[in-house]
Amino acid sequence: MNRIQTDVPGAPLVDVRGLCKSYGPKTVLDDVTLMIRPGEVVGLVGPNGAGKTTLIRILSGMSRPSNGEGSVLGRDVRSTSGDLPFMGLMVERPMFIETLSGRKNLELLFGIRGAVEPTVASDVLRRVGLDPHDSKPVRTYSLGMRQRLSLAQAIGERPRLVVLDEPTNGLDPRGIVEMRSLVRELADVDGMGVLLTSHLLQEVEAVCDRVILLHHGRAQHVYEPSTTLDSVVLVLEVASVEDVGRVASVETVDVVGSDGPTRMRIRVREAVPDVVRMLVMADVGIEAIHRDSAGLERAYMESVGA
Repeated sequence: MNRIQTDVPGAPLVDVRGLCKSYGPKTVLDDVTLMIRPGEVVGLVGPNGAGKTTLIRILSGMSRPSNGEGSVLGRDVRSTSGDLPFMGLMVERPMFIETLSGRKNLELLFGIRGAVEPTVASDVLRRVGLDPHDSKPVRTYSLGMRQRLSLAQAIGERPRLVVLDEPTNGLDPRGIVEMRSLVRELADVDGMGVLLTSHLLQEVEAVCDRVILLHHGRAQHVYEPSTTLDSVVLVLEVASVEDVGRVASVETVDVVGSDGPTRMRIRVREAVPDVVRMLVMADVGIEAIHRDSAGLERAYMESVGA
């Protein structure tokens, strides 16, 4: 099979078809097809044991499919020789040298390949929200700090493709919002292709262009979150009943449902940041606001049933 020329603008970074993986009589992956282009965030969701880890191992070159074809970063997915495709990997349980600082860990990792300057470690730490001058050893890091450090090592060498496994694990609400923004930045600004796995369907729907629902090794459904303004529904929680009336007075907002006296679903006719500004100008006491994840949840339950 001819290799994909990934230096061609818009050429797929991942283009695999009919991937299967069996261990003896047990089939772990069954006819999975996946494409990821530069600047695209693709979600991968499913219950434990659905085959997500096996698929990631095949894409990263750590395992070979039992059947199927395609390429990852120009390398035949069936190949057992040559260099592994270089991609950024953020794993759910990252391992570092516990006695060294985050910056020292990154300098050692980046030095193995020698692909970036030493100053990159400090720059990428700032980008993920860690202090590059912090000399505390990694053993003192919280789970959220470890997640940030894991992301730093995944993107530090500017890979064309990055795989993020449960990137919001251990993060507080502010950290989750920052991670969401950074993931979109990797795709929209840096032009990376991103494959993201998570059990938080709300976060997956908020950040991904497409979502693959995997169950019993099969891609049961491909879900595309709506991006048209007249289909964007937000869940809005306000401080008081009086705020409900103020929401209804905003011209670009339609209240389409209620989950309680101060919690409602609204359909918006402007860009979400503009709508938030209008709500604030209308003196609405916003307690929480996020994209309604009912669409993905519904598709998940119908396709996966778990």
